[in-house]
Amino acid sequence: MSKKILVPIDGSEQAFKAIDIAAELAYNGSTEVVLLNVVGREQLPEAIRRFASVEHIDGPPEWQYEQLVAAGVLKAGQQRARSKGIQSIDTRVRHGDPAKAIVEAASDQSIGMIVMGNRGLGSVKGLAFGSVSQKVSHLAPCSVITVT
Repeated sequence: MSKKILVPIDGSEQAFKAIDIAAELAYNGSTEVVLLNVVGREQLPEAIRRFASVEHIDGPPEWQYEQLVAAGVLKAGQQRARSKGIQSIDTRVRHGDPAKAIVEAASDQSIGMIVMGNRGLGSVKGLAFGSVSQKVSHLAPCSVITVT
């Protein structure tokens, strides 16, 4: 069994189901689970951009999003993982195209398996151009389990 399982999370119910499956696969606490939240430019709501501008918050939009949303998503993911018995948890944030960022994270971190939801909180655009999970399953350097 893999020593590292990557679980991309976006706060969706399917992402939490993926954590549950990863917990079942991370037997005896010997497997590290890496929770990854990918920040895409289109994910930053206009209201947060305006708030950051009015409050003179420095940094690019990705930094603002990471501070306001990604940390919360990862915290919720960690709580779910711990409640399912996962002992070794790492959290990561990446920026850019979700499929590309997930595949790069898997390569960079020597991930043995990716467990992810087949639909997340992404836009309707995914219906026309293919889902993130489809792209990851075709490009990943390891096994990919998609959760419905």
